[in-house]
Amino acid sequence: MHNPRVAAANRARLDLQRLYDYYLRTICGLVPSSPHRMLFAELGLLPLQVLWWQRTLRFWNSLAALPVGSFYHTLDNLTDAFQGGACNMASSVAGCLHSVGYDMPRVFDVMLLLDIDCIVEALTVQLRDMGSAALYCPRAAPTRGVVSCTYEQWFRPYSLRRRYCHLPVSGGRMQRFLQFRLGCHSLPIAAGRFAGAAHVPRAHRVCLACNSGAVGDEMSVLP
Repeated sequence: MHNPRVAAANRARLDLQRLYDYYLRTICGLVPSSPHRMLFAELGLLPLQVLWWQRTLRFWNSLAALPVGSFYHTLDNLTDAFQGGACNMASSVAGCLHSVGYDMPRVFDVMLLLDIDCIVEALTVQLRDMGSAALYCPRAAPTRGVVSCTYEQWFRPYSLRRRYCHLPVSGGRMQRFLQFRLGCHSLPIAAGRFAGAAHVPRAHRVCLACNSGAVGDEMSVLP
């Protein structure tokens, strides 16, 4: 049965998520099409979905830690959820956890503590999955997904060391640094990609700083 309150809450959650992504991109000076997975990986932030899940799972574990027979256990009756098909918190949590590969133990007479770290790790991996980006060299990758591929191959391996975010540099310089790492710059490789009707084939987006004829991508300007 359709519940208008649940539908309204879901819409509000999606709106908040879009607003969160929008402001992160704006602060970093990125274009709207920048993959948000790259942005979260670079900044070392968790998506809102993960933060919300952490709070939900902590609440679940706080209920599970209560004495057996507590009134609060009846609110999330596992027997009703798994055997009776009831739509309660237990069934919702179990269904969502199953979608990320974590199956709740079906022990009906007690609420078991959940491994929050394991679940959050599985959810984070799912949300940040770059698909086939790791399979290609950025210079030979398919056009679709080449930005993610470039980040995955050339920048993400070093994003775990985010000490540069704490360097005493201006906001403008930090923004330009992030733009370079996340593919939002004016190098020929990107300028030709977003040229609209004047789209330039990748092989013709040559470096303008030398006469080598090499493609003017991020790697070509690094020493």
